[in-house]
Amino acid sequence: MLSSMYENKLHDKGFTFIGDSSIVHEGDMIEVTVGKSDVLLARVEGVIYAVDGICSHAYAKLVEGELDDYCVTCPLHFACFDIRDGEVLEGPADKSLPIFEVVEKDQQIWIKL
Repeated sequence: MLSSMYENKLHDKGFTFIGDSSIVHEGDMIEVTVGKSDVLLARVEGVIYAVDGICSHAYAKLVEGELDDYCVTCPLHFACFDIRDGEVLEGPADKSLPIFEVVEKDQQIWIKL
């Protein structure tokens, strides 16, 4: 469990507690809502990444797509985005996804929008 001093520092820096690290398994992705934003969390090679959960092309929920290595594919038109930096790897999308900073410490996930 995080010390309350460390938790306060994360809160002060604009981070939001998401949940226990066990909610995102290796090679999987989930969607969480932070405020009014849908955020896609994915774990690849032990690292959790966070990107906007909605495709920049067709506004589909990316969690309903596929994750292959660092590429999340939209379920509608198969645009592919790199979860590390949000960049488009394959169209038809031409706009990258916003990414969010993630802190994973002491079995807890925190993100900053």
